[in-house]
Amino acid sequence: MLRVILVFLIMAMLLPVFAHAQTDDRLTDPKPGEFQFIGYAFLRTTSSNIAPTSDVLQGQVIGRLFGSNSTNTGFSPGFYTEQRFVPMMIYKPDILDGYATFRTLFKIDWTWGDQSYGVGNNRGGGLSGGQVNLQTLMANIDIRPPDANWNLVIGMQRLFDGVRDPNINTLDLFQTTGYKLSFWGTQAVGINWFAKPHPAIDTRLGFFQLWENLIASDDDVFLLMGDILTRPTPKLELGFNLWYLRDTGKGGGGISVLGQGLTSALSEYNGAVRIRLPGQSQLYKADIFWTGVNLAWNRDFVHGPLSFDAYAIANLGRIDSLAAPGGKVADVIGGAFNSTLAWKYGMTNRDKIWLEAIFSTGDEDGVRDGTLNSVLTGNVWGSPVGIYSSHRAFLLFPDPQVVNRYYSMVHDISNMGLGVAGLTVNAMRDFIPNRFSGKIGAAVAFSNYSLPDGGNYIGSEINAEFKYNLRVFLTVGLSGAYAMVGDFYDAPRATTDRIKPENPWTAFLSLTWLMF
Repeated sequence: MLRVILVFLIMAMLLPVFAHAQTDDRLTDPKPGEFQFIGYAFLRTTSSNIAPTSDVLQGQVIGRLFGSNSTNTGFSPGFYTEQRFVPMMIYKPDILDGYATFRTLFKIDWTWGDQSYGVGNNRGGGLSGGQVNLQTLMANIDIRPPDANWNLVIGMQRLFDGVRDPNINTLDLFQTTGYKLSFWGTQAVGINWFAKPHPAIDTRLGFFQLWENLIASDDDVFLLMGDILTRPTPKLELGFNLWYLRDTGKGGGGISVLGQGLTSALSEYNGAVRIRLPGQSQLYKADIFWTGVNLAWNRDFVHGPLSFDAYAIANLGRIDSLAAPGGKVADVIGGAFNSTLAWKYGMTNRDKIWLEAIFSTGDEDGVRDGTLNSVLTGNVWGSPVGIYSSHRAFLLFPDPQVVNRYYSMVHDISNMGLGVAGLTVNAMRDFIPNRFSGKIGAAVAFSNYSLPDGGNYIGSEINAEFKYNLRVFLTVGLSGAYAMVGDFYDAPRATTDRIKPENPWTAFLSLTWLMF
């Protein structure tokens, strides 16, 4: 009897230990702290025959290659190294039980050896450093009530042309869904309301103040955005949008002396649409709408080896002169179409081949006939804003793997308002699954309208890229591209020095580290 009692007592003492061991505490992720840090470090060493001819623009060059940013070819190969650090801080206090989150994001860019002991963006890599160089990219409050199917983001935040919340979704997702950042891919101040009224429905309503100018005057630029995404079947995503931009800025605001808006030098700098109003005055007001549809079938190859996505979008509106009698100058009727067909032939999502096409309407005479048929993007009002990059070209279309030098031959999908028809093809292979991958690609583009004394063939490109993951989120890459310029550049207006450029090429070694 005594032996039975002793066994019972031992089991009673060990029972709490067994019970604790059988809980799944060990399998539960630790609760995130109130303060979180996410960092992005990028280093790029480049050799290229492309350079700006203006000494003022040596530090930072954005916009259309061979355009008013003074970029050109024909130089001896140049070598330079650039570096970027982007820290993001997230504060989610426990006292609010997850109701509110504050996010802030900064950026520090420099070229090795450029400048020290100064004040200004995109510099600070000279001897001794000491540069005051901090760019604010984000500072917003995210209101998300517990168990709610919506959240509200207020303040400086990402302005993207997709329906999902950029605070909690990756940049790669926006580059390949919605309108692929072709129209809006930057940051701005405003309010974004995201809601999920049904597991198969996502919605977004947004307001952004692009330019305020004089507070007491009606000289602002603001943007309203409405988007909805539905999933009628597990394979299919179907989205719709309606955006409205009211521009009464009269060119005020903008980047330095370039200004902003349809008549500004900024539009030309970015390779977007720049119009000329009749008469001397270039002051105008405009109401612009965008409405479109986008779809994705079998995104991320979840249900098979084939994937397809596309968008079709139209911009409509009216431009009025503030100087001309009667006001109205032109109606706006333009649009763009993009589609991608991809085949996953191997084990990982990098084992794939994909073909992508883009088309945008154009206009050869601007507003002179009373109608503007060009597609309008955010590159008219800021820089850089429309950052179309799913094509994975490096020179013909823009490549976002940059620090201070961001240019391409077709830098805006409007192609200077002339319109473009482009095609890219890429083949990627994971030689060592999730460790070492390679890509080869080609691209070609034609202008829908030509400039005087020029043709329609913009150019073509071949490129290759290899990337090796040293560790998780720590990647080294080797990339290169060579482009052939077409007869489009026979036109004097196509280049900054009115001489047809030599073929551009670039090769660069990169190191990328995403820190958690």
